[in-house]
Amino acid sequence: MDCNKLDKRTKAYKECIKQQNEIKGLGDVVEKITEITGIKKVVEVFTGGKDCGCQKRKEKLNDMFPIRKKPIRCLTEQQYLQYKEYRKTRTLNVWNESEIHFLVKLYAHVFAIQYKANDFCRNCQGSAKILLNISKSLDKVYETYEKDMQDLKME
Repeated sequence: MDCNKLDKRTKAYKECIKQQNEIKGLGDVVEKITEITGIKKVVEVFTGGKDCGCQKRKEKLNDMFPIRKKPIRCLTEQQYLQYKEYRKTRTLNVWNESEIHFLVKLYAHVFAIQYKANDFCRNCQGSAKILLNISKSLDKVYETYEKDMQDLKME
């Protein structure tokens, strides 16, 4: 989709730009590096605008070495129940120390991505963004469990 056709003030434009800039794998990383270093422009000059196969290589590298965003471990029953209880009492964008430790530990278990709970500042906007992303990721996992539970009850 061509984002330039959209009004820059709209949410659709911002989502389009976000999707274009999203790094899906190693191919996207290589493309960004070649753009920043100017290699991509040099290749375009030497090929005369002809297809050099960069897009195919990018897609192949993305398929071979994707950026992992999917959960790699399941929640235990205890973790599921703890997160369920946490969701009932939480207030988004505000976390106390015990909630930060809980979220960081659970996120590390599910996604195998480590954060140090002590590095988070309760009043820092940067920390809040990371914690919000952690919460959203864990919410998605939790919601798939809830959906699966509903499907099992219907059968």
